[in-house]
Amino acid sequence: MRVDHETLPKCRLEEKKFSWGEPYLEVTPIFDTLISQELSNLEFCIEIFIKNNFRNQLLEFYNVLTNYEENDRIENFEGTLSEQLRKEMLLKIKIELDSEKKLTPWEKYKEYREELDFLYIFEEEFDRKIVFIKPK
Repeated sequence: MRVDHETLPKCRLEEKKFSWGEPYLEVTPIFDTLISQELSNLEFCIEIFIKNNFRNQLLEFYNVLTNYEENDRIENFEGTLSEQLRKEMLLKIKIELDSEKKLTPWEKYKEYREELDFLYIFEEEFDRKIVFIKPK
């Protein structure tokens, strides 16, 4: 087993063999789960997406929050969003989106999985619903 430090999140690489002997590479992302539990669901999920390079979700959130569409487009979102929190979240997301793009394991290794396929891991880890935006 080895770890690929060139992707964000880093990923564990294990060489395995099918029962008939053909080798394959199993790629497992190593997610950063050090996130304050005291954050609101929206803040919490944006932190998850920032720390784990979920750039597609961040871009979707940026557009939704900019257009005041959170109640229509964000899955598992309930409630209202203060203007102050909206501005803070937009700024955090913009800073991340403007930073140098880092390659994800699902891009580098052409995994069949996408960002949203990993949300269940966070729901299980933190025992809370993850807010996200379904692609159109």
